[in-house]
Amino acid sequence: MSFPFALPMITDGCCSCAELTGEDPDTICSEERFLQDAEPLRQQKNQAIAAGVTALLSPTGGIMHNRLEDFGLDEQYEAMHETLTGQVLSCAGKAPVGGVICENLRLQEEYGETVFESAFFDHLEKMTLLKDTGAAFVWLENFDKLWDMRAAVLAAQHIELPVFVKIQVDEEGCTKSDTDYIAALVTLQALGADAFGIECTAGAEHLARLIKRAFPHAEIPLIAAADFSAYTEKQLQRLIDNGAAVFMDKSRRFSDKAVAFLKAGKVRFDEQSEKDSYAAASYRQAFFLPQNIEVSEPLPCRYDISDELIDLDDSSANAIYCILESTDDAAGLADNADMSYLPFVIFTNDATTLEAALRYYQGRLLVDAHCDIEEKTFQSIIQKYGAILY
Repeated sequence: MSFPFALPMITDGCCSCAELTGEDPDTICSEERFLQDAEPLRQQKNQAIAAGVTALLSPTGGIMHNRLEDFGLDEQYEAMHETLTGQVLSCAGKAPVGGVICENLRLQEEYGETVFESAFFDHLEKMTLLKDTGAAFVWLENFDKLWDMRAAVLAAQHIELPVFVKIQVDEEGCTKSDTDYIAALVTLQALGADAFGIECTAGAEHLARLIKRAFPHAEIPLIAAADFSAYTEKQLQRLIDNGAAVFMDKSRRFSDKAVAFLKAGKVRFDEQSEKDSYAAASYRQAFFLPQNIEVSEPLPCRYDISDELIDLDDSSANAIYCILESTDDAAGLADNADMSYLPFVIFTNDATTLEAALRYYQGRLLVDAHCDIEEKTFQSIIQKYGAILY
């Protein structure tokens, strides 16, 4: 997959209007203010361009139906996307503009088919608006749960819009919901994400270390996000040396010197280089697979297989072989999978069941190559969801 923009790429870090104004997004709708007077937004974006950034972000992250309904402004949903993105485009010149989507915290906490599809169509509606308004890519900001990241990446793939994913992690590389960043990387790049990266709450040294850990497995450019005005040249160089190629500068006041240093850096990303990305994943961990996979005895998948999955963790198998006969079985796998710390190999002779399993499992699955499904259909589904043939 070819990266659609020049590297290194440096974006500004203003993802929502509330970030720009410093106002509480739950009590004040800053987006409404900018519909009337967008000058503060233009000033911030012009300052970023003057500092040398190579891409801008449209601060649409806070525009969500349920939030606007609280202010009685849901009828302004489309106008806000169009106005904000239009204003940013007017400042960008030749720099590409990305539309921001932030995680909608009011989505139900429980993972499942209905919630996944609700998230998919919510993201799809927003992305379609952003694309129609002129956004060249979409930026997923601080998503916490892998299933929601997957729904958003699938939505972007549906309308063929480049999608960047940036998550916030602790010093171990985990989000607040315990999603592991390496697991997210291998899952999302297989699904079609164009760039992936992190902002580390623990500081510069931990950010550089986590980028270094991810680089051997990254088939797509890695994003490093931080307030780079506070970084020394040595710290910036370490990010470059460790493999970062896209930089989100979250500075309130841009450092021309820091941006210039990053722009002059020679990034290590090479689309042709071989990567250790032959990995299955759950939301908790990536499973870098051995040459000889020892699967369990076939496990028919039903509504509740939690006890069987727990028992298999103590077996000699290094992967669980699940037989799926219906979409209900696929749902059962998605609902029960977090009871095991092993990767899954699935087998089914039904194309609809295969797609359901790959769509709703929160990670990256292996699929038995001997499924009795028409070859063209089978390969199309495998490719769409980035599954691994076993």
